[in-house]
Amino acid sequence: MTNTYQTIRKAVDQIRIIDTHEHLIQENERTSRPADPFQTLFTQYASSDLVSAGMTRDDLDKIRNTNLSLDKRWKILAPFWQNIQTTGYSRAINIAVRDLYGLNGLTEDTYKKLASRMKDANKPGVYKWLLKEKSRTDIAILDLPRRIDVDPVLLSTLQEVDRKYMVPVARFDDFILAKERLDFEAIGARYGVPIHSFSDFMHSLETHFEKCSKWIIGIKIDIAYNRTLRFNRVSEKEAEDIFTKIFNQTNVKSRTMRGVSEIYSPEGLSYVETLPLQDYILHKIIQLAIKKNFVIQIHTGLQEGNDNVVTNSDPTLLVNLFSEYKEAKFDIFHGGYPYTRELGALAKNFPNVYIDMCWLHIISPYRARQALNEWLDTVPENKIFGFGGDYSFAEGTYGHAVIARENIAMALTERVEDGIIKQDEAITLAKKILRDNPYHFFDCKTLLARS
Repeated sequence: MTNTYQTIRKAVDQIRIIDTHEHLIQENERTSRPADPFQTLFTQYASSDLVSAGMTRDDLDKIRNTNLSLDKRWKILAPFWQNIQTTGYSRAINIAVRDLYGLNGLTEDTYKKLASRMKDANKPGVYKWLLKEKSRTDIAILDLPRRIDVDPVLLSTLQEVDRKYMVPVARFDDFILAKERLDFEAIGARYGVPIHSFSDFMHSLETHFEKCSKWIIGIKIDIAYNRTLRFNRVSEKEAEDIFTKIFNQTNVKSRTMRGVSEIYSPEGLSYVETLPLQDYILHKIIQLAIKKNFVIQIHTGLQEGNDNVVTNSDPTLLVNLFSEYKEAKFDIFHGGYPYTRELGALAKNFPNVYIDMCWLHIISPYRARQALNEWLDTVPENKIFGFGGDYSFAEGTYGHAVIARENIAMALTERVEDGIIKQDEAITLAKKILRDNPYHFFDCKTLLARS
């Protein structure tokens, strides 16, 4: 490595990061569970690469099953783990194992020692060590685990977030994706607002949003896993008509009343026919977020897992939202990968669109460096957020942060050596990307004062 890179990398390593996106559980929940290396490290991301490499879903379940011995699970894992060593997901794991637990990556010689060392580290204070000290993050924006979306204790969960480490955003997917009468009945029961009409449904949404707003700094839209990101403008009447048709359909359910079993037969609208109602609700949620001056985080690009439809999450599908809601603050995730160039064009054109590199550095470290350099050629530098770990376990956050710092230092070194910027300017730019830009966007002065 050149002297320029070494100087820039040293400076980048000292920057305290504002982490734009995580899925971490709370520390007390983590420490209440046994620490198992395979169950933890293959919760997400690398598990998708294992399946892509040929591992069956049954074997994936087995390597996470703590009722089976470590030795048996390693034998299942080993050949597939070998085949994914070059991916960013595996690099993040091996970096974490090396730097945090003093072992030479995850290998046949280290997995038992890793289990022991993770067990020893799994105690109160582990997040201070992993997040504050090792990852050097000051605060993380927390996307609550997906199960919370339909959890009746959502509000208490929001209140219990440890703000020394994280501040939450909330999803309202259960409202957007409701497509059967049973969904509406469940929402009414969950939030204590019985739903008998479209106005009841909207009142439930507004009431729940208002309660959540006391504890969150933004919203997260993650439904590109379920459908396309094109959300058309729909009239209230059209939305209400669809709601009424759904609500009047016969429930698909069996139940017993007075000892008599009743079967509800399926009838009603197709999934496609319900999409306009989803569009209307999505627009309504954005309008509510704007009133609160909340950040609007949107998943675009690659979806986690396997067998997804990546074209559903092309960020260009969001153009009508960017055009209509000019006062909104759109935080567009994952660099849009593989649509990084398209996202750059959107951020260049729309003042309300910001590029978030969360997850991107481990999806493709190489493309992350390329994209960053291209964005710096095309997009105002205040509109790029350099890191979001996007992990459900903090070891992943650390490994990802190491790769992100490396990527940013390498990209900026290239600009210095090409004569585009000076070395001190590169260091200043790195601080903007990793800290200053998200610091101001999320009003972290206020957040950190509360932490």
